Amino acid sequence: MLSRREALGAGLVSVAGLAGLLGTEPGCAKARTPSLPRRARYDGVDFIEVFPNEAEETGPLVVAVHGMGDKPDNWIDSWKAFPAKAQIALPRAFTKYGEGFSWFELRDGMTDAELAAGVGEAEDKLWKGIVKLAGARKVVVTGFSQGAILSFVMAARHPDRIVAAFPVSGSCPGPLLPKDKARAAPLVALHGTADDVLAYKWGKGAVDAFKEQGNDATLKTYEGVGHTMTPTMRADLWTEIQRVLPLSK
Repeated sequence: MLSRREALGAGLVSVAGLAGLLGTEPGCAKARTPSLPRRARYDGVDFIEVFPNEAEETGPLVVAVHGMGDKPDNWIDSWKAFPAKAQIALPRAFTKYGEGFSWFELRDGMTDAELAAGVGEAEDKLWKGIVKLAGARKVVVTGFSQGAILSFVMAARHPDRIVAAFPVSGSCPGPLLPKDKARAAPLVALHGTADDVLAYKWGKGAVDAFKEQGNDATLKTYEGVGHTMTPTMRADLWTEIQRVLPLSK
């Protein structure tokens, strides 16, 4: 059996199905539909931006964060098919990992405190880029695996800027969970019961921890599904995102 750290390091690799990356920082946003995909950099973070359904730069913003070993380029086609008007921002992780990238270090023997420190540092750096991109807008965040871990953390840290978070196949390090009745952004997590990389119990435990602090947190369970994004999960994710988009303005 792989240890939890070994499993995380070996398996937080992509699923061909979510995505974004690279470029130079653009000027002021205009109310128009840009060509897509567009590569841009905001406060040191590389993004690929997609504008499905002739979405405008001033409309709702959805940030979708890839997993370990993946890259945002692999998510472009999926998010082009998003059925609502929204600017989709696909950030790229900071460290090269195999054929893709990794957001934070994962190695066997790490303590929860060490893991939390790495995750927290990555979230802080990523969040600066998101804020620069978003301007005055509130944000919807989602992510798969490592991206889901970051989505949990962003929900805990930024309840005033995040409309809702939708982690897929993720969890949250204990030191970064809400404590002392701290308010978090609403979240809906999606997780398969047969996940052998980030076990279902870890995702459920994170959701339960948010709820125990009085926050709005829901877990959607997918029986027999492993560490992946199925078509049913994607459809459910997009339905949940569309439900909150009007709150993003």
